Amino acid sequence: MITKQRNPASKLRAFTGVSFRFTIKGTCMAPVLDDGQQALVRRSFLYLPGDIIVFETHCGEMLAHRLLGYYLRRGKLHFLTQADNAPTADRGISRRQIIGKIQHPVSFSKRLFSLGRFLRYTGKWTTDRAVR
Repeated sequence: MITKQRNPASKLRAFTGVSFRFTIKGTCMAPVLDDGQQALVRRSFLYLPGDIIVFETHCGEMLAHRLLGYYLRRGKLHFLTQADNAPTADRGISRRQIIGKIQHPVSFSKRLFSLGRFLRYTGKWTTDRAVR
């Protein structure tokens, strides 16, 4: 879900509560979000598993992926995301990288599915660390 927005992500993060239009590029979130679709993004104080969040990657791109859950790493909160059509989760992101969430209804079953994916990853991390 890469998009080329005219406003840099750092400026968008400064405006709490302001919404903006985000153009979807790609099919990694289809059929929920289609290529070329306009989505409304709004800053929020609370992001729940299942929400589709827009964030800035470590490379400076803006992505829209589903939030799976949260975890602590070196005393800091990180967010785990994954595109609906991707085989693996993204690299963890910090709260500072999150720009907002797409204003789209999320079903209870989608939230449970997201938590299930998150538990699969945390279980794998725990097993990998125990084996070392």
